[in-house]
Amino acid sequence: MRTRMKNILLILLMAMSSVLVIAQNDEFRPSRTPEEEALKQTEMLSRELALSEQQRDTVYRIHLKYARLRQVSNTRAEGLARLNAMTKELLAVMTPEQQEAFLNKQIEPHPRRMQPRLVKVGQ
Repeated sequence: MRTRMKNILLILLMAMSSVLVIAQNDEFRPSRTPEEEALKQTEMLSRELALSEQQRDTVYRIHLKYARLRQVSNTRAEGLARLNAMTKELLAVMTPEQQEAFLNKQIEPHPRRMQPRLVKVGQ
């Protein structure tokens, strides 16, 4: 009877410790610096929209500016305001064809959520 109780206790402890390990995985994910984040976003946009070198430099500066702002404050309301402002700035750099492709990409279903992402522009 004692051996059985020890086994049950051991199994419970193992199960609880595995839950704790899984919960901690998010904390150990390396976070990117604003520069790395801006570079990644710029490269992705450059691939999707075939940006010129001058556009790429400007888009990188825009992404870097908003990545740094995100570090300072990250409330939902401020995040939406930043996203709208960034989108407006990015659209100003793009040609009409690139703008159309960019906006179409914004309303495509997101692969993880499978719901469209909508961005309000020009409010």
